[in-house]
Amino acid sequence: MTPTRETFGNIPLSSQLAFYALAAASMAVFAWGVYRRWKLWRLGTSINARDLITGSLAAVWQKIRGGAKRVAVDAGAQKRVFGHGIGTFAHVSMYVGFMALFVGTVLLEADNVLSHIHHALKFHEGAYYVAYEFTLDVLGLLFLLGTLFFLGRRLVKPPALGHRATDWYVLLGFLAIGVTGYIVEALRILWQQPTGIGAHCSPVGLWLAGVLHLDVAAARSSHFLVWWIHSFLVFGFIASIPFTRLFHFVAGPMHIFLAKNVLGAMPPVTMEEVEATGRVGPADIRHFSQQQLLSLDACMECGRCEEVCPAFATAKPLSPKRVVQDLKGAMEKTAAALAAGKEADVPPLHGTVIAPETLWSCTACSACVNTCPVRIDQLTFILTLRRHLVAEGALSGTAATALRRMQSNSNPWGLPAAERTNWTDALTPKS
Repeated sequence: MTPTRETFGNIPLSSQLAFYALAAASMAVFAWGVYRRWKLWRLGTSINARDLITGSLAAVWQKIRGGAKRVAVDAGAQKRVFGHGIGTFAHVSMYVGFMALFVGTVLLEADNVLSHIHHALKFHEGAYYVAYEFTLDVLGLLFLLGTLFFLGRRLVKPPALGHRATDWYVLLGFLAIGVTGYIVEALRILWQQPTGIGAHCSPVGLWLAGVLHLDVAAARSSHFLVWWIHSFLVFGFIASIPFTRLFHFVAGPMHIFLAKNVLGAMPPVTMEEVEATGRVGPADIRHFSQQQLLSLDACMECGRCEEVCPAFATAKPLSPKRVVQDLKGAMEKTAAALAAGKEADVPPLHGTVIAPETLWSCTACSACVNTCPVRIDQLTFILTLRRHLVAEGALSGTAATALRRMQSNSNPWGLPAAERTNWTDALTPKS
């Protein structure tokens, strides 16, 4: 007997139709949630994204090649996630397990559609079926292991990690989806009673079926009930993505695609631009680009930027993660004020959202941008905000002191000008 199974085995037609109706509803909520965030990004200055897809095929590829490579390496291969100990292993486990289950569900639905078009197009059987079932059974365990690790981390609450009430919903939802998926599989094995490789290719489901130990009638009724619970959990998960930290699934790859290859580099300001806008540097959130506003939604508050920040480590009033989250809050408040027609309620960035002391605390070492998994450019946010302060005559702190010393002594340390190069004496430059 060829190993295989029905896609909707034990599920009546009425439930199948209800399943597709709920799937459409959850996708509609997902699309509406993404649209709400997209409107926020449009507050920023245009990046002419449409230009990326205009021109010949070769010209389009030339323009998107860099972004596509970054998405493949940084998001697909998770390159920038590595280097964080067991946290890296847990994230990669969850990511690999999730992607395997997602691709497996898409393939299952493709087989269902094709087999309804013509029975000869059915491919979910034989050797493919065995490999498919075994792969998803094993990688599903990786997904659960990663989820359990992050649940444990929520209990420990590392100080650098952001915490929201919805994080518990997300992680407990993941756990419930994974566990009910295995129970559905076990109950299916109990009522379908496959033999040989058709049963052993699902080792976790087969083991769980032995634990449940139900007769065929009880297995069928239980399978129907748990299948619906599992489906509701999945649809709830899809619909909630844009409203939880899970939104980095969407915003992260989009931002990685649009991000610059070199982070932390100050964009030049031309006199024409200053004459046109009447300002130097951003004064409110609308003066950042659409790509920069998108990056605010890509942040998942992992805290890596804060952990490597020398200013934060020395108790200065700067956390790169906090800067990004404060700007994200300003973006949302600005959108709400404009929607209500209250321009006066748009929060000014300087003083209200970001204190000058926070900006002057940055050492511009680039550690935050180099460690961010989704290429958020915290340094450019800070430096361009500083640029506005300088243009407004609000230069202060060590930077102002160094400039005054340069003016009076030609030495930023306040020592005699003749001693300016003394610090180079101990260096042994390569010849």
